[in-house]
Amino acid sequence: MDFTGVAGVALGALFPVLLFGVVGALADRGLNFDRQTLSKMNVYVLLPPLLFTSLMKVQVDGETILRVLGFTVLIYVGMALLGYGFARWRRQDGATTSSIVLGTTLFNGFNLGFPMAAFAFGEKGLLLASVLIAANTLPHNALGIFIAARGALSTRETLQRMIRMPVLWVLFLAIAFRLTQFSLPPLVMDPLTSLGQAAIPFTLACVGMEIGRMSFGRIGPNLCGIVILRLLIAPFLAFASAALMGLSGMLRDVVILQASMPCAIAPIIYARLFGGNVDVLSRAVFYSTIGSLITIPLLLAYLQS
Repeated sequence: MDFTGVAGVALGALFPVLLFGVVGALADRGLNFDRQTLSKMNVYVLLPPLLFTSLMKVQVDGETILRVLGFTVLIYVGMALLGYGFARWRRQDGATTSSIVLGTTLFNGFNLGFPMAAFAFGEKGLLLASVLIAANTLPHNALGIFIAARGALSTRETLQRMIRMPVLWVLFLAIAFRLTQFSLPPLVMDPLTSLGQAAIPFTLACVGMEIGRMSFGRIGPNLCGIVILRLLIAPFLAFASAALMGLSGMLRDVVILQASMPCAIAPIIYARLFGGNVDVLSRAVFYSTIGSLITIPLLLAYLQS
């Protein structure tokens, strides 16, 4: 397949993501949804079944899981150090440094990575994406919730909110079921699968609503640094980390794609739930998501060439 054909495939994978996002933004403009309620619906009702059913169906061995865990650690540590170094070079205060580190480290693997893996690589890609999501769930939610909620809640209250998040318990439950080789009957799994599949368009519509209400704001050096690190530097680190951990085939392509996603929107959702202020992160999400309309098709074209 030539580059034009591969680029067409990449854009074809991105188009449904854009379509659902645009529909969400336009619907919100006309109907003025309560985004906090929709966020709760997303986080507590739809996304947990998607993660659970994907983890129950994916077929990977223990060694592969350890390699993906190693990939996750390398990505998190590498991007956190780069973000921290950039913030120190800019001589930012503690709060701004935390926001920069969070923006550069947390990638939107759940809200955009899951749908992109599905549209680009099919059902197998979606199942493989759940492996990285599982490895990413604990640090992603722990950091995201802690930083988003810390400004509005005490440390103790923040930790209490963290352990109540269903995605953490769903992860532990799926791991326990897989280790004990316990499987749910189709009478239970089929409805859970249907509910989880609804999460993909619903999540993308919610992302569109959030981005649709964001203001452009001033594009300063901090914002440029976050976007450059997330969209341009992270993919190179992902390729290096995947090679170092010996990942190959579709699994390699899927984890590289996910780790190259724009800034995570989860901190915005959590801030809306907990009352935190994430203005810097909101603008980073906006501009990195817009920028990813260029970087993600190019990355997909390269991966599928």
